[in-house]
Amino acid sequence: MIGDSTVFIGLAKIDKLSLLSSIFQKVYIPEAVYHEIVEKGREKAGAKDVRESLWIIKKKVSDYTQVNFLMVSLEVGEAETLVLAKEMEANIILLDEEKARKSAVLAGFKVIGLIGILIIAKQMGLIKNIKAYIEILQEKNFRISNKIMNKALKQAGE
Repeated sequence: MIGDSTVFIGLAKIDKLSLLSSIFQKVYIPEAVYHEIVEKGREKAGAKDVRESLWIIKKKVSDYTQVNFLMVSLEVGEAETLVLAKEMEANIILLDEEKARKSAVLAGFKVIGLIGILIIAKQMGLIKNIKAYIEILQEKNFRISNKIMNKALKQAGE
């Protein structure tokens, strides 16, 4: 499991970052994602949790040529996430940004976003509902379209 910053930050905003460890045990993040969450966002949600976590593992990308190629259309964290996923032969990537999701799917990866994590957590009995968390995320300016929200609520049986 390889993750980009948006999912970590969103879960931290609702104090549910631990859901990832309950679902996946370990999550790898590339250095650019670590930098974005922990160093650049040091005063923001998730920085301390990611820095101190034993189950979130920072990993260096080997192929920076591929990262630079992907940065034509993606942010550095997203590009490193895709390259690291390829290098580690991961089957699932945590991504929320639409361009990055499309690139990952085209590359053959299964993509799960923040809302997908909430749905899985509900299915596993880790949380009772997703609607309350979606509402908190929206209050905290996390962008979730009505279309995605309605689809997620339907999928979660809410």
